[in-house]
Amino acid sequence: MSTGWWFSCIAIGALCASAPAQAQEAYVCVWRNPERTMTRLFPEASDYRTVNVPIAPAQLERIEARMGAALLPGQREQFQYFEMLDRSGQVIGHTQAMTQKGEFGAIELVFGMDREHRVVQLYIQRQRERDGRFREEDFLARFTGTGVANADPLADPLGDAGTLGTRAVTLGIKTALIEFDELVLRR
Repeated sequence: MSTGWWFSCIAIGALCASAPAQAQEAYVCVWRNPERTMTRLFPEASDYRTVNVPIAPAQLERIEARMGAALLPGQREQFQYFEMLDRSGQVIGHTQAMTQKGEFGAIELVFGMDREHRVVQLYIQRQRERDGRFREEDFLARFTGTGVANADPLADPLGDAGTLGTRAVTLGIKTALIEFDELVLRR
Protein backbone atom coordinates (compact mmCIF):
# COMPACT_ATOMS: atom_id res chain seq x y z
CA MET A 1 0.00 0.00 0.00
CA SER A 2 1.15 3.50 -0.72
CA THR A 3 2.10 6.05 1.90
CA GLY A 4 -0.54 8.48 0.55
CA TRP A 5 -3.35 6.04 1.34
CA TRP A 6 -2.23 5.70 4.97
CA PHE A 7 -1.87 9.47 5.30
CA SER A 8 -5.44 9.92 4.01
CA CYS A 9 -6.79 7.38 6.52
CA ILE A 10 -4.99 9.09 9.40
CA ALA A 11 -6.16 12.54 8.33
CA ILE A 12 -9.80 11.43 8.00
CA GLY A 13 -9.63 9.62 11.34
CA ALA A 14 -8.24 12.71 13.05
CA LEU A 15 -11.00 14.89 11.61
CA CYS A 16 -13.71 12.47 12.68
CA ALA A 17 -12.28 12.12 16.17
CA SER A 18 -12.05 15.87 16.69
CA ALA A 19 -15.52 16.73 15.34
CA PRO A 20 -17.42 15.94 18.58
CA ALA A 21 -15.01 18.07 20.58
CA GLN A 22 -15.76 21.03 18.32
CA ALA A 23 -19.54 20.62 18.41
CA GLN A 24 -21.51 22.97 20.63
CA GLU A 25 -25.16 23.09 21.51
CA ALA A 26 -26.94 26.10 20.05
CA TYR A 27 -30.31 27.19 21.41
CA VAL A 28 -31.80 29.18 18.59
CA CYS A 29 -35.57 29.06 18.30
CA VAL A 30 -37.35 29.20 14.99
CA TRP A 31 -40.99 30.20 14.98
CA ARG A 32 -42.53 27.22 13.22
CA ASN A 33 -45.59 27.82 11.00
CA PRO A 34 -45.93 31.55 11.70
CA GLU A 35 -48.66 32.11 9.11
CA ARG A 36 -50.83 29.46 10.75
CA THR A 37 -50.11 30.30 14.39
CA MET A 38 -49.93 34.11 14.35
CA THR A 39 -53.72 34.34 14.59
CA ARG A 40 -53.59 32.04 17.60
CA LEU A 41 -51.79 34.84 19.43
CA PHE A 42 -53.32 37.81 17.58
CA PRO A 43 -56.65 36.96 15.87
CA GLU A 44 -56.66 40.33 14.06
CA ALA A 45 -53.16 39.82 12.58
CA SER A 46 -52.88 39.51 8.82
CA ASP A 47 -49.09 39.57 8.43
CA TYR A 48 -45.84 39.83 10.37
CA ARG A 49 -42.39 41.34 9.98
CA THR A 50 -39.18 39.71 11.27
CA VAL A 51 -36.81 42.00 13.17
CA ASN A 52 -33.21 41.02 14.02
CA VAL A 53 -31.24 43.10 16.51
CA PRO A 54 -27.50 42.55 17.09
CA ILE A 55 -26.42 42.29 20.73
CA ALA A 56 -23.40 44.43 21.64
CA PRO A 57 -21.10 43.22 24.45
CA ALA A 58 -22.28 45.94 26.88
CA GLN A 59 -25.92 45.04 26.17
CA LEU A 60 -25.18 41.34 26.70
CA GLU A 61 -23.61 42.14 30.06
CA ARG A 62 -26.68 44.15 31.17
CA ILE A 63 -29.11 41.48 29.96
CA GLU A 64 -27.30 38.67 31.76
CA ALA A 65 -26.99 40.75 34.95
CA ARG A 66 -30.74 41.40 34.93
CA MET A 67 -31.51 37.74 34.16
CA GLY A 68 -29.21 36.42 36.85
CA ALA A 69 -28.03 33.83 34.31
CA ALA A 70 -26.08 33.58 31.07
CA LEU A 71 -27.77 33.51 27.68
CA LEU A 72 -27.46 30.13 26.02
CA PRO A 73 -25.14 29.50 23.07
CA GLY A 74 -26.81 30.73 19.89
CA GLN A 75 -28.63 33.53 21.77
CA ARG A 76 -25.68 35.77 22.59
CA GLU A 77 -25.12 37.56 19.27
CA GLN A 78 -28.59 38.36 17.94
CA PHE A 79 -32.11 38.87 19.24
CA GLN A 80 -35.08 38.16 16.99
CA TYR A 81 -38.73 39.12 17.38
CA PHE A 82 -41.72 39.57 15.11
CA GLU A 83 -43.95 42.60 14.66
CA MET A 84 -47.56 41.53 14.21
CA LEU A 85 -49.39 43.61 11.60
CA ASP A 86 -53.08 44.25 10.99
CA ARG A 87 -54.61 44.62 7.51
CA SER A 88 -53.49 48.26 7.28
CA GLY A 89 -49.87 47.35 8.13
CA GLN A 90 -49.97 48.80 11.66
CA VAL A 91 -48.11 47.02 14.46
CA ILE A 92 -50.64 45.48 16.84
CA GLY A 93 -48.21 43.53 19.01
CA HIS A 94 -45.06 41.45 19.04
CA THR A 95 -44.33 37.74 19.01
CA GLN A 96 -41.24 36.09 20.41
CA ALA A 97 -40.00 32.54 19.97
CA MET A 98 -37.63 31.49 22.74
CA THR A 99 -35.68 28.33 23.54
CA GLN A 100 -34.56 27.21 26.96
CA LYS A 101 -32.70 24.10 28.02
CA GLY A 102 -34.86 21.37 29.52
CA GLU A 103 -33.86 18.07 31.07
CA PHE A 104 -34.15 16.17 27.77
CA GLY A 105 -33.43 18.89 25.23
CA ALA A 106 -34.73 22.23 24.12
CA ILE A 107 -38.09 23.61 25.19
CA GLU A 108 -39.41 26.01 22.53
CA LEU A 109 -42.03 28.51 23.60
CA VAL A 110 -43.81 31.23 21.68
CA PHE A 111 -45.67 34.16 23.18
CA GLY A 112 -47.37 37.33 22.07
CA MET A 113 -47.05 40.75 23.70
CA ASP A 114 -49.58 43.53 23.35
CA ARG A 115 -48.61 47.13 22.57
CA GLU A 116 -48.04 47.75 26.30
CA HIS A 117 -45.43 44.94 26.17
CA ARG A 118 -47.37 42.44 28.30
CA VAL A 119 -47.81 38.73 27.58
CA VAL A 120 -51.22 38.09 26.02
CA GLN A 121 -50.86 34.40 25.25
CA LEU A 122 -48.21 31.70 25.41
CA TYR A 123 -47.86 28.20 24.01
CA ILE A 124 -45.21 25.48 23.97
CA GLN A 125 -44.13 24.93 20.39
CA ARG A 126 -41.88 21.90 20.84
CA GLN A 127 -40.39 19.90 23.71
CA ARG A 128 -39.18 16.45 24.76
CA GLU A 129 -39.74 16.61 28.49
CA ARG A 130 -41.41 13.86 30.50
CA ASP A 131 -42.78 16.28 33.06
CA GLY A 132 -45.90 17.91 31.66
CA ARG A 133 -46.64 20.58 34.27
CA PHE A 134 -45.04 23.37 32.23
CA ARG A 135 -47.42 22.59 29.33
CA GLU A 136 -50.61 22.82 31.40
CA GLU A 137 -52.90 25.71 30.55
CA ASP A 138 -53.23 26.85 34.17
CA PHE A 139 -49.44 27.11 34.47
CA LEU A 140 -49.03 28.99 31.16
CA ALA A 141 -51.94 31.31 31.97
CA ARG A 142 -50.08 32.55 35.06
CA PHE A 143 -47.81 34.55 32.73
CA THR A 144 -50.65 36.44 31.04
CA GLY A 145 -50.25 40.12 31.87
CA THR A 146 -46.55 39.77 32.78
CA GLY A 147 -44.73 42.60 31.10
CA VAL A 148 -41.39 44.19 30.52
CA ALA A 149 -41.93 46.37 33.60
CA ASN A 150 -42.09 43.37 35.95
CA ALA A 151 -39.70 40.97 34.19
CA ASP A 152 -36.72 41.32 36.54
CA PRO A 153 -38.28 39.73 39.64
CA LEU A 154 -40.08 37.03 37.59
CA ALA A 155 -39.75 33.64 39.28
CA ASP A 156 -41.29 30.21 38.74
CA PRO A 157 -44.94 30.60 39.82
CA LEU A 158 -44.84 27.08 41.28
CA GLY A 159 -42.04 28.07 43.65
CA ASP A 160 -40.43 25.10 45.40
CA ALA A 161 -42.90 22.75 43.68
CA GLY A 162 -41.55 23.85 40.30
CA THR A 163 -39.67 21.51 38.00
CA LEU A 164 -36.81 21.92 35.56
CA GLY A 165 -39.45 22.44 32.85
CA THR A 166 -41.42 25.13 34.73
CA ARG A 167 -38.20 26.94 35.62
CA ALA A 168 -37.04 26.77 31.96
CA VAL A 169 -40.30 28.29 30.70
CA THR A 170 -40.14 30.99 33.36
CA LEU A 171 -36.53 31.82 32.47
CA GLY A 172 -37.42 31.86 28.77
CA ILE A 173 -40.17 34.44 29.30
CA LYS A 174 -38.01 36.50 31.66
CA THR A 175 -35.11 36.43 29.18
CA ALA A 176 -37.25 37.46 26.21
CA LEU A 177 -38.89 40.33 28.11
CA ILE A 178 -35.54 41.64 29.38
CA GLU A 179 -33.98 41.37 25.92
CA PHE A 180 -36.94 43.23 24.39
CA ASP A 181 -36.56 45.96 27.02
CA GLU A 182 -32.78 46.32 26.57
CA LEU A 183 -32.57 45.90 22.79
CA VAL A 184 -35.82 47.36 21.47
CA LEU A 185 -37.38 49.74 23.98
CA ARG A 186 -34.12 51.31 25.21
CA ARG A 187 -32.44 51.84 21.84
